[in-house]
Amino acid sequence: MDPDSSLPQSPDSRPEWAEIDASIKVPVLFFVYAAAAWLVTATVLGFIASVQLVQPAFLADCAWTTHGRIVPLARNALIYGWGFNAAFAVLIWISARLCRAPAPQWGITLVGALFWNIGVKLGLIGIMIGQSTGHFLMEMPGYAAAVLFVSYGIIGASVAIIYSRRREGNLFVSQWYGLAALFWFPWVFTIGQAALVFGSIRGTGQAITAVWYGHNIYALFLAPIALGAIYYLLPKRLGRPIAGYNWAALGFWSFALFATFGGLAYLAGSPVPGWVQALGVSSNFMMLVPLVVIGYNFLGTMLGGTPAGGSGPALRFIKFGAIAFLVAGLMIKVFSVPQIYVTTQLTFVNEAMNQMHWYAFVSMSFIGAIYFIVPRLATHAWPSGALITAHFWSSVAGVVIVVASLVLAGIAQGGAINDVEAYPLFADISAHYSGYLVGAALGFLTLLVGQLAFLVNILMAIYQACFGGRVTDPTPLFPQPPVLEVNS
Repeated sequence: MDPDSSLPQSPDSRPEWAEIDASIKVPVLFFVYAAAAWLVTATVLGFIASVQLVQPAFLADCAWTTHGRIVPLARNALIYGWGFNAAFAVLIWISARLCRAPAPQWGITLVGALFWNIGVKLGLIGIMIGQSTGHFLMEMPGYAAAVLFVSYGIIGASVAIIYSRRREGNLFVSQWYGLAALFWFPWVFTIGQAALVFGSIRGTGQAITAVWYGHNIYALFLAPIALGAIYYLLPKRLGRPIAGYNWAALGFWSFALFATFGGLAYLAGSPVPGWVQALGVSSNFMMLVPLVVIGYNFLGTMLGGTPAGGSGPALRFIKFGAIAFLVAGLMIKVFSVPQIYVTTQLTFVNEAMNQMHWYAFVSMSFIGAIYFIVPRLATHAWPSGALITAHFWSSVAGVVIVVASLVLAGIAQGGAINDVEAYPLFADISAHYSGYLVGAALGFLTLLVGQLAFLVNILMAIYQACFGGRVTDPTPLFPQPPVLEVNS
């Protein structure tokens, strides 16, 4: 059981929480602000890309805003801008709190954060002016990748120093996922860049490496940190330990083993060796093991009786993220069935699965963690509860509309393509799914409303933290019991 849900410690044994918070406050709040700004940017770009699928002439007069550049801009802003900044904030917070140790001088981490965001901007500019590498989630040119790699090293070293100072001897499940992701990313990033950008791999090897890299940016970095956030916050917000905690180790190791190769299933039916396709499809089905274990941990905790803790905005997002992880896992199994993927392969269903992973699971989990973290660093409650409510419901509605629209569009698209007797023209195929793509554009617009509310609330919260004075007793700001909120 994580210490989050343990009994109160005596004041003499309790770590100096003010010292810990002071050591991480500035870089974490910077990561949160940058993440929220990138999330709005990515959602705007995603909306533009979805409109261009319905109206190809939209913003097509300028080479910088053509569909072939807007799409990689949107997903790189979402993953490397929003996703990584949010992941860094959550990882640093969880590490400092569970290690019960302060971070190194916050200026070092802040330098890494600044250079990470400079690297993302350089990469997006490179894509915009036509210097994309063309590989999924590796479109940024090599000079931007070098900046990202160095800045990640600075941030990662800061987290490693926290662990070297830890006062808590045990490592908990939240830390397993966070530490694994911390070391998995440079491994995946180095292999991908060395093989595809700076190397000379060609042919089927290039396709295999590109798919493996693009999948594992999600599966071996973003998803583990999101899972760690859920394992950390569920017992904290519900006031009870994780159900079946002893099984969490099986969930972790099986996830690490099978998630690595699941992305190769996207190559099913393509001209790559049959064993590669079989490895990907079988890995997706073997993901049932961690899915069942993690599902038991999450659902058992959520349904395990009357909550002893508070509710609050964080819990709604965290619950949605946990359920989205399970739904996304089941969707992968369904679309990996050979009788189904012959229709859905290379259609909008693949994009629907990406949005399910990126927006429904990872983003909602990170947002829930941010709603928990920021007021505790700022020692102020969130400025606007109405903005939080608007953010939640617009996010839920937007995710559901986008994913459902893309799934329906993909099924209609695949059915029309496979209609070999009618042999339809491209325009006829487009007519089958264009209506669903209008729904996807509306879904992104709905998401944008929520993300703007999120950004405004964060800006006001940071302003309060900087200029609003310090609350001497933050306990009344948060629901009872205070041991689960302020002092742990």
